Amino acid sequence: MSNKRIRISDPNAVRQYLDEIIAQRVGIAPEVIDIVFDDMAMDMQTQAKMKLTVNMSVLTGLLRSSITTTHEFLRKVIGTNVEYAKHVEFGTSPHMINSPVLIKTPDNAKGFWRFIKMHRGSKAKPYLRPAFDEVVQNMESYITPYFE
Repeated sequence: MSNKRIRISDPNAVRQYLDEIIAQRVGIAPEVIDIVFDDMAMDMQTQAKMKLTVNMSVLTGLLRSSITTTHEFLRKVIGTNVEYAKHVEFGTSPHMINSPVLIKTPDNAKGFWRFIKMHRGSKAKPYLRPAFDEVVQNMESYITPYFE
């Protein structure tokens, strides 16, 4: 931004000065937004991991440790490659299981094997959606420091 003096009575000079300021701000906007998205994505990842712990969804830590963020310019993807992640987030309806299942509880970390024919389903324990909602709700606090 230039530090030159302008005459307020000169509309062309004022307009030119404002155009310079706008061009400078808009010119850096994509890079700044990418930095903001990086910050938001990392906070979402951290919040999701904390929510898994708080809602008693962590027995082995595999799901929590698998949550990662990929960073591309103006595109961030937060997710996991753990197959059962969606079942924790959304729960399951009653369903048949045709194999032995290792049952673990907070009281029995080793667990025990049991053959279950009919599973009663599991309650949803959202972790990713609440993390997203919480961070997006505070989006202004991520952007404001760059445009003050």
